[in-house]
Amino acid sequence: MKTKLLLVVLLLGMMLILPAVNAEAVKVVINDVTPQPVEPGNDLTLRVTYSNVDKDFIRNVSSFIDLRYPFSLKTSTESYENGLELCAYCSRTNTFFIHVDSAAKSGTYPIFIRTRELDSESVRTINVIVQGKPNLVLSSDRVLNATPATLFNLVVNVMNIGTGIAGQIKVASKSSNFVSLGNSIVTVNDINPDNYSTVKFQIAPNNDLNAGVYNLPFEVDYVDETGIAYNTTQSIGVVVVNEGLLNIESIKAASDTGGQPTAGMPMTIIVRLQNIGHGNANSIESDLTCNGNIIKTFLGQLKKDEDSPAVFEMTLATGGTHTCTLVTKFVDDLGSHTATNQFDVTLINQPFPVATLIILLLIVGIIIYYYRKRKK
Repeated sequence: MKTKLLLVVLLLGMMLILPAVNAEAVKVVINDVTPQPVEPGNDLTLRVTYSNVDKDFIRNVSSFIDLRYPFSLKTSTESYENGLELCAYCSRTNTFFIHVDSAAKSGTYPIFIRTRELDSESVRTINVIVQGKPNLVLSSDRVLNATPATLFNLVVNVMNIGTGIAGQIKVASKSSNFVSLGNSIVTVNDINPDNYSTVKFQIAPNNDLNAGVYNLPFEVDYVDETGIAYNTTQSIGVVVVNEGLLNIESIKAASDTGGQPTAGMPMTIIVRLQNIGHGNANSIESDLTCNGNIIKTFLGQLKKDEDSPAVFEMTLATGGTHTCTLVTKFVDDLGSHTATNQFDVTLINQPFPVATLIILLLIVGIIIYYYRKRKK
């Protein structure tokens, strides 16, 4: 009993001897927070200095950083969670390396430095500005093959690959060789990070464009969440190809001996084809079908504005009007094409020869003469 009483007395004595330390004896000074503001997905550095403003030695005070979304601690140069020791009027500095979540929205977020001793706690709050920066890029889902003077729709994807919201977006077509019909400026309200919006332009290429690859420039204007304006010019690639287009310039049918085609007699049908397209028509071949007769001919190549005759020789047994079908196949920069045209050819029947009639009459007369003479 005496021993226990002695221990209690000794403990009371030690408590009276030790200084009454509390959390307020430690002064917390925020040296710097860099960078400020910080972008989502980046890191920031927080330097904190702890100073003993008391004359007594500090042993039983702990200090830790209280981080909440969007912050997470990567590492620190010191750890005072299990106890901070400071001599009288001494200081120690701890540097915290903190990561900002990449999905964080722009705003002001608190970081707390908590210093504790038993039931006493002091809190120092540091407000950190997280500010995302938008970054818009343009793309198209497919490579476009355009032909001169032919309208096409260009769908442009506007993608925000940045960390902040882009607002008041304007996409303007700036090409001189490709005219945007209607409104040349398309607007979008806003695009969040890792999101996109599509805009559509109706484009008319100039009539005199040569085949090749062209970059269509677009100017993009937008602002971030704080109102800072951004401007950039980007391009979308377009391939211009030449398209062949065959047209029947004239059709002529005549007998091989001249004059109007005659039934049962060889005749020649000449179909003059002209390339009225912007590019070459290659590997041209034509099939002409008239009353079951099929004749094939090859023309090869026709350049822009060139023409050439397709010649067919055939014989039709009967006179009258016959409907003929011309099927022409060719290849251009866009691929293979087939053109079908129909036209009529009129043939006359052969006249009965007079000499043949006279001979037949003479033969008939001779037969009748000998027949009567024999009968007598």
